[in-house]
Amino acid sequence: MINYNQIYVAVRIKAYLNSQDKEESCISQFSDKQIVISKSNLYEQQYEFNQIFDPQCDQEQIYLCVVNPIVTDALNGISSNLIIYGSQGSGKTYSLFGTIGSLFTLKQGLISIESGIAIRMIHQLHSQKQISELKIFIIDNEQIVNHLSTNGQSKWIELAKQLCEVIQNLNDSIIHVVIEIKTVQNSKIKIIQIGSVSKGNSGQMVTHNKSIFTLHRCIQCLIDQQKQKKIIQMQRIYIPFRESKLTNLLSNSFLGQAQLKIILCLAPTKMDDALGTLQFGQQFQQIKIVRQQSKHQTQFSVQQQFQTQSQLQINEFNSMTTQSQTLEMIPIQFHVQKIQELTDKYESIIHYLQQKIIKYKNR
Repeated sequence: MINYNQIYVAVRIKAYLNSQDKEESCISQFSDKQIVISKSNLYEQQYEFNQIFDPQCDQEQIYLCVVNPIVTDALNGISSNLIIYGSQGSGKTYSLFGTIGSLFTLKQGLISIESGIAIRMIHQLHSQKQISELKIFIIDNEQIVNHLSTNGQSKWIELAKQLCEVIQNLNDSIIHVVIEIKTVQNSKIKIIQIGSVSKGNSGQMVTHNKSIFTLHRCIQCLIDQQKQKKIIQMQRIYIPFRESKLTNLLSNSFLGQAQLKIILCLAPTKMDDALGTLQFGQQFQQIKIVRQQSKHQTQFSVQQQFQTQSQLQINEFNSMTTQSQTLEMIPIQFHVQKIQELTDKYESIIHYLQQKIIKYKNR
């Protein structure tokens, strides 16, 4: 039976700043999973996604619904990627990092109601001592520029100050912002805020559009692969994820080794941008990717199996010990024999699991 990674797509509608914004909104109606875009009764288009968050939805709700499951999976050895996508002014940076006021609070080591989903995730993993490596970098003109790299062992107040300094320098809308966390289980979480297309520097636009164009090519290749049913025949279409830094970061999702979630940030007063954003998300919903286990996932699975088997043996031994205390008439040779049987069985399991780890390391 083939297992697939389903791509989760959610929509976050930006809050209306005033009554005029609400009147100019291109959103005629929405529910938990459906949204309708219309204009002057001349155009109407309905879209369906995994979740629609209304304008009153706060940061904590977004985090609990979308990001917290990613953290739980990471602690079980499963890697994930999260894309934040939307036009300029749609609320991407707010969703990711929060308000200026929340950054001021963060400098004091505190999480506020306005703190973004990335800050909340880092705080949760750091408080549980689960971060082995944390990086924040940007992709600018197909070049990676590092802004932060730490092992996550510093105190939260120190890390919080570092985060604030980095975030305050990320002010160019055309760059792609990447937050990458490696957990102690060797799983990875990557949050990627895809930069908005600006009408300013045309040279930057070409490079930026190359990343977006390559991403669209990868999506189309995955869709074509499904249509031709080449997955079943084990003949894969070439997916050009190595042709840009952005798509290369997402390659583990394209290969089925990591889950993929997308948050579409929607500015309701900009109809053309809203349609483009929703169509981008709709493309992803057509994709089913065959689930593969990465080496890290396999090793983690083997470790879990080893721990489970070990605990079963310990429980069995403890049970026998308890019983033996009430059965003083049983000869000592019986206990020695049982201990030897358990030891042999235990060593056999260890050998089997060690061979399995070596096998996957040498892949």
